[in-house]
Amino acid sequence: MGGIVFLVLVVIVGVGFWLYLTSQNNSQANGQQPQIRIPCKDGYIIGYYQGNRFTGQRFINNRLASVGFFVNTIQVGSGKEYYENGILKYEGNFVNGLASGQGKLYEENGKLKYIGNFANGYASGQGRIFDANGKLKCEGNFARLPSNQVNSKDPSVPNGHCKEYYDNGQLKYEGEFVNGVWHGEGRSYDRNGRLIFKGKFAYGKPGK
Repeated sequence: MGGIVFLVLVVIVGVGFWLYLTSQNNSQANGQQPQIRIPCKDGYIIGYYQGNRFTGQRFINNRLASVGFFVNTIQVGSGKEYYENGILKYEGNFVNGLASGQGKLYEENGKLKYIGNFANGYASGQGRIFDANGKLKCEGNFARLPSNQVNSKDPSVPNGHCKEYYDNGQLKYEGEFVNGVWHGEGRSYDRNGRLIFKGKFAYGKPGK
């Protein structure tokens, strides 16, 4: 009796191992890699290894947070990041887990907000920002606000030479910005494109 039970167990284990190998071979035959799960900060990543890089989806509190490539659980290279509501937040390049290089930033409603260069997770360098209706609002150089100027919704603002536009597409201002404000040499225009002032601006106002 004991021999029969042992034989049955051997058969069951053998069949299970055969099914596992078959599933692995089918996955590889279909161009799919076997999925594995690895822990990361505040969650886990599901995917597969390609050399020293792990390709997969990162989950935080069981919600999809980002997809792309990971090295030591840190996101690198081309990828995507998502809001808690599942809407795409950012697509572009990552360095050390943060948006860096060329990319696109979206609002929580899915509308494009900014396209251009990023550094350390924030819009930084040349780019374009759009209003709620998808119209070009400003283009030029952007930088993160100093830490003593808190603005959680728009942490990056025009800084340096930029162009700002009215909602009808007409140029509103072209010139220097400091922390999001007209400051330095520039030109301002009315909604019909007529020049209002040319010269130096100080904190958003024409110089005297």
